[in-house]
Amino acid sequence: MSQCNQCNVTVRGDNKVCPLCQNPLIGDVGEALYPKIPTVYRQYQLIFKILTALTLSGGIICVGINLMLPQSGYWSVFVVFGIICFWISIIAVIKRRGNLLKSITFQVVSLSLMFIALDFLIGWTGWSLNFFIPISCTVAILSLTIIVKVKKIPTEDYGVYLIANLLFCIVPIVFYFTGLISVVLPTLFCMAVSVVTCVVQIVFEGKNLWREIVKRFHV
Repeated sequence: MSQCNQCNVTVRGDNKVCPLCQNPLIGDVGEALYPKIPTVYRQYQLIFKILTALTLSGGIICVGINLMLPQSGYWSVFVVFGIICFWISIIAVIKRRGNLLKSITFQVVSLSLMFIALDFLIGWTGWSLNFFIPISCTVAILSLTIIVKVKKIPTEDYGVYLIANLLFCIVPIVFYFTGLISVVLPTLFCMAVSVVTCVVQIVFEGKNLWREIVKRFHV
């Protein structure tokens, strides 16, 4: 055990300073009294590194393409904004407790209404519907998929998150077929992300999900 000459006490554990006076301890450092619990980031460090690399490289590539093709408009701004919203959603939801789905849905709805109003105020061009809503729905789908994995959501809630993924995909599709959206690429991308994430969840959690459906509906 370590000792503190200032307080004349012995200290168990792996402390390097005295918990009373904060002076350095002398002697052999013992073993930790409590197990170290890894943080969410350390548990899924590889996933977060891959996401960081993909989002940074994707944002840089989009900005570079936009600069080379300025006549296409400043669409890369929405991509960068979507990446920022994605990370804000991931960090905010992981740190807070409560209904994750409700939190992300509130963020998407509130930001969408705010940017639609901004689009009206500066002269309606439709960029809020063409770009922001599909991108925000894509961000919500990706955020939900990652959070389900990181937070280890119970199997009984998987069906709810699958339905939420589909609903986030349906919104921009409805806007497109009603003629409110004229740029189809962000909507198609949102639909592709929704399908891929749903398929991945079904492939990896299909048995548990089916077991839960059988239990709930007595199939």
